[in-house]
Amino acid sequence: MNLNYEFPPWSNGFYQDKAPVRTAAKPFTLTRPKAKNAALLIHGYAGYPGELIRVGRELFEEGFDIYVPRLPGNGTSGADFQMSRAKDWIGTLRNAMDDLTKKYDKVLIVGHSMGGALAVTLAKEYSVSNVILIAPGLLIPFIPVFKVRLIAPFVKKIAVPWQPDPEYTFYYESEEDDDQYLGSEYWSWVFPKTLLELEKVRKEAVNDLSDLKSNTLLITGGKDPIIPYDVVALVKEKIQGPFTHLHLEEAGHYIPYDKNKEAQEEAYRGIRKFAKKAYSV
Repeated sequence: MNLNYEFPPWSNGFYQDKAPVRTAAKPFTLTRPKAKNAALLIHGYAGYPGELIRVGRELFEEGFDIYVPRLPGNGTSGADFQMSRAKDWIGTLRNAMDDLTKKYDKVLIVGHSMGGALAVTLAKEYSVSNVILIAPGLLIPFIPVFKVRLIAPFVKKIAVPWQPDPEYTFYYESEEDDDQYLGSEYWSWVFPKTLLELEKVRKEAVNDLSDLKSNTLLITGGKDPIIPYDVVALVKEKIQGPFTHLHLEEAGHYIPYDKNKEAQEEAYRGIRKFAKKAYSV
């Protein structure tokens, strides 16, 4: 099951990164001849495609062709991140959906964190049958939006503590210092202007929920410090389509590679069960 790093030019017309793409952040595909259905996997804010490799492999085994784009500004440098905008992220994904909906009978969309919010907007716009939202960024109470709006014109970035955590197990091949490099460029800083772009994505997705008719699997973690459990009520009350909720009491925010292996395995069992039931692949 070898990853293919030759990727469609879906980001053409949007922000083009200046720094090299780190090995862990390369967009990838997993495809086979004559597959009928595809899965589009969307990473989160300051995230990268490598975080979703296991999600892709699990769904590939269920018969899906897998496409995992890298959103502009992510996985290269903090300077690129500050230059990227919500229109670059959603625009790249719209190009992806325009392409995939022509090639496949159906497209499953899977989004983690901010990728979950982007997944809602895409699923609504393209009338997608099924969507999987993993700790979706639909409620992010830790962002003081009013304060960020005040300081964004004057402050480019604010330092925050970050240290690598060896308890996380990643599934990608990478350069030895990818985690340290990405940590120093992205996770050691708050970027006010880019946070406001995240807020744009979140607000649009919440507005789109009321028109979402997709069969939806929502996965949440009981120890998620970013997305509150209130997101369950928000999704359940607003969406128009069928709703399934999988809550992992011991999981944190980074469910695709969660430190709690039992929670991680339960998440993948839920993902595969949902996909198997929703599609004949």
